[in-house]
Amino acid sequence: MTPVKVNLFISCDKADRKYCETLLSWLYPMRDEVNLWYENQPDAPPEMPLPWQILLFWYSPPDRRYEYARKLQKQKERAHIYLFLTSYKSLINNVVQGDISLAVNRRIATGDDLNPLVFPVLLSPSHWQQHSGLSGYKPLGPKKTLAEIKPVEEGFLQLTDQLAKYIKVLQRRLTEERYYQTRPVQVDEGLPAPPLRAQPYLGDDDEATEMSESTRVELPEWLGWALIALIIVLTYRGLQPNLPLPATRYRNVERQVEYPRTMPMVPSEEPLVFPAPE
Repeated sequence: MTPVKVNLFISCDKADRKYCETLLSWLYPMRDEVNLWYENQPDAPPEMPLPWQILLFWYSPPDRRYEYARKLQKQKERAHIYLFLTSYKSLINNVVQGDISLAVNRRIATGDDLNPLVFPVLLSPSHWQQHSGLSGYKPLGPKKTLAEIKPVEEGFLQLTDQLAKYIKVLQRRLTEERYYQTRPVQVDEGLPAPPLRAQPYLGDDDEATEMSESTRVELPEWLGWALIALIIVLTYRGLQPNLPLPATRYRNVERQVEYPRTMPMVPSEEPLVFPAPE
């Protein structure tokens, strides 16, 4: 059975994006076992050049932000591990606090070892234990904040080593759970019903969480103006009346007379006789 990939969601403030990018580079070797998810909202579609706005007045470029927001929410709801890059800036970020509430509620709703794991990652000193919903969770990584560790690579090394152990155990449990849910089981009458189990995401609908790559097509402005000029010229020529050709053009041209043939070639009525071969 193919192992289930562990979904890892990283939540952070935009000011701490450099830490997120560094962590992603450290986790990149685990890409075969882990889906690395984080918020990276695409920009608004750029406006088309003025000539193309005139030519394609009915067309508006597709905005991928709506599709991205829908799939991002699916990723948050199907994550197996939450990493919250904690700093004093993340404490006042409403998006990060909303992600914390979602992760904590998902963990409370499921009561066994398959519920999602929640880990704060301390980036800089802050009052996260007093003003955050992560106060009851043990931080992942070194005891000091990453900003206090020199060199910082030592802190990321400890963080990824600890995280790799959780990923290995969780992947094994998720694979066992998928086998448990897919195997045929015959329930005997009179036996008590099995206890309620957590329903983690087991990779049943990956298309709902996969982000499609955007294909940006840049239309040259000069080509738009050239098409507009061509349309104007063709329209002007089409509106001109059809004038008769001047008669003087053919005044001195002698008319060629076709003489009838005296012996026209007509097919013979006698059948064709071919000589016999020798």
